[in-house]
Amino acid sequence: HEVLRIDGDERVRSVVTDKNVLETDLVIMAVGVWPNSDLAKDAGLRLTDRGAISVNKRMQTSDPFIYAGGDCVEIPNLITGKPAHYPLGSMANRQGRVIGTNIAGGSAEFDGAVGSFVIKLFDISVASAGLAPEAARKEGFDAVSAFVAQFDRAHFYPEKDLLYLELTVDRKTGQVLGIQGLGEKGDSLLARVNAVAALLRHQPKISEISNLELPYSPPFSSAMDILNALGNTAENIIEGRSTVIEPETFAAWWENRGSGDVFFLDCRGWGNAEPFVKKYPDHWKSIPQDELRSRMEEVPRDRPIVLICNTGVRSYEAQVLLKQAGITHTFNLQGGMAALKKSGIPV
Repeated sequence: HEVLRIDGDERVRSVVTDKNVLETDLVIMAVGVWPNSDLAKDAGLRLTDRGAISVNKRMQTSDPFIYAGGDCVEIPNLITGKPAHYPLGSMANRQGRVIGTNIAGGSAEFDGAVGSFVIKLFDISVASAGLAPEAARKEGFDAVSAFVAQFDRAHFYPEKDLLYLELTVDRKTGQVLGIQGLGEKGDSLLARVNAVAALLRHQPKISEISNLELPYSPPFSSAMDILNALGNTAENIIEGRSTVIEPETFAAWWENRGSGDVFFLDCRGWGNAEPFVKKYPDHWKSIPQDELRSRMEEVPRDRPIVLICNTGVRSYEAQVLLKQAGITHTFNLQGGMAALKKSGIPV
């Protein structure tokens, strides 16, 4: 649709397009950023294909006596090695120090960036560093996504919230390419993303996330921090111990549940599973993970099985048990019911 205008007096009331009128209380505009490099162009400085000013590591332009930094320049992405545009105030400040040092006769370099950001959207915070799975695939990586939903603090601590983190890794090399996440407590989310962001320029392997040393105390984290759990999940996927599906794939399979092609198995206790079994008696089956060994005969062997729990932990344990029993065509729902709820996927 083409937006023609936004109507309203003191506040927005509707968006008028060439197709219809959309009543709304809020309009979010994400138009992107283009570098303002007209002055540099007029001065004859070299520009990139994106129209940014081309600089070297010393932040010198094509004229070595002219320096540039901030929103108007491109710098190397430290993961792909390709030029990238990062219009952030934090980047400009750091580049400004490099420029000042060099102008004053010193010798300083700005190597580049992995690409990090954090934003707050009402009560939700979103943060990222490095490459998301789709971006990594476009760059030629065999990207795999590992997703974990877990409390940001100890599970018994009264004040806690779920964090949702995704790790992007290269299947062939095990290199960690990026991390993304969201949560209601921005400080918890930012701490985890910052920890990985600092490592990305060094091409870390998954094991460095699994064994990453993080301060522990129940008011701040779990004994097995979500970052360590995220690394473990990625290792399980890469090494073939866990076969997973994303919430979007689950939604498509669930939409087609009437065909009977897929068996949906809830691995939680009966108290959690009961409402869904009663709502979908023909499609939602319940075998708690701790009862699975003794009820293995109830599990079909002639079709794919989707394993479901609250966050993906019990369903992974169920997957291991089923594999030991020779049932291998199973798929663990990444993030479990928590991920479905956060994704807005109705069940």
